Amino acid sequence: MVDLFNEAPTLAPGLILIVDDDPITAGMLSISLAAAGHEIIEVNSGEDALARLRDSKQKSPDVVILDIEMGSGINGYETCLRMREMETLHYLPVIFLSGHDSLDDRLRAYDAGGSDFTAKPFNPDEMLRKVAVSIRHRQQENAKTADNKSSFNAAMTAMTSLGESGVTLNYSRNALGCRSLQALATLTLDSMATLGLNCHIQLRAPSSTLTLTPHGAASPLEVSVIEKMRSMDRIFSFGNRAIINYTNVSLLVQNMPTANADLCGRIRDHGAMIVEAAEQAVDNINLRVEAVIRAQELRDLAASARVAVEELRNNYRDLQVSTRLELDTMAHTIEGMYIHLGLSNKQEFTISDTVRDAVDRVLDLFEQSSELDQKFAGIAMSLTKAGEYSVSQEEEAAPTIDLW
Repeated sequence: MVDLFNEAPTLAPGLILIVDDDPITAGMLSISLAAAGHEIIEVNSGEDALARLRDSKQKSPDVVILDIEMGSGINGYETCLRMREMETLHYLPVIFLSGHDSLDDRLRAYDAGGSDFTAKPFNPDEMLRKVAVSIRHRQQENAKTADNKSSFNAAMTAMTSLGESGVTLNYSRNALGCRSLQALATLTLDSMATLGLNCHIQLRAPSSTLTLTPHGAASPLEVSVIEKMRSMDRIFSFGNRAIINYTNVSLLVQNMPTANADLCGRIRDHGAMIVEAAEQAVDNINLRVEAVIRAQELRDLAASARVAVEELRNNYRDLQVSTRLELDTMAHTIEGMYIHLGLSNKQEFTISDTVRDAVDRVLDLFEQSSELDQKFAGIAMSLTKAGEYSVSQEEEAAPTIDLW
């Protein structure tokens, strides 16, 4: 699966609401975004922003860029929280602007319902990219609403039939059957959901990193939160959240039942076992990817070698033909010189017999070397078969009997 927040987006014009009481920052944002074709609306307080968003006669913006620290009235966090209380604004992308960039700032932005986070002073090119990605992500979220409801119902049904240990054992059995990071991440989130847990997961491979949530690809803010937490302890709890970190896997639990210490302990234990199994599965996927790369290299090498052998074989045949012609020409040339040498008939016959015998012996050697041509043919056939070897790159998550 392509990560929506790592792939370069196409900039599509949209309606952008800028909420900032600093006219310089708001002006710079307006100029940058308008130059890319976006329509801009500026307000200087959270209250004005909410009034604008509640007005059903006004066109709804595609993205809100929201300053956190405003001089008067409600701040950006409170503004976003009130926005999320309105059903029509539940998936409206909100990009927070802040003069601070600590983990606590990002967590507060995330808790308030933010989609992304940018520290001041902002980079115009980066902001253009974030706006374009946010617009596209909102479209993706709208399309996934029906699928998410179906997945939730399936998870609730599964939760009634599997106990905590059963979930862990079932996951460990199926994880090695996953043939892609996407399949493994989906299996992990579904397994944790059967325990009633809302989780985000990040899988790290040499060639790519995937961060997935129950709603699909993680937003830039969600990715940045996990990135800041992956260097913490193996299991680290904060509030009603807990993260489990391994080398290639980080699992963020969003709704730890902190009122039940025993249940929290069991969740940490089962979560650690699931993440450890995921770690092994990532290694398995990396080995498979490496095998696919090596198989392609072998196919390319076999194809090149086959071409070289066929060329050598053809050159050898051409050499045989050329040698025959040269020997025949030499014999005729020598015989044509007799008239100038004043030789007797006996001498001429002797020389001719000697030359013809030598030519015949050389040609006999070429005939005896036909075995070499057969070896060339055998090598070419073997290289052709080697070039047909492949390792499939199936993406399905269903476990298989064999390792691959």
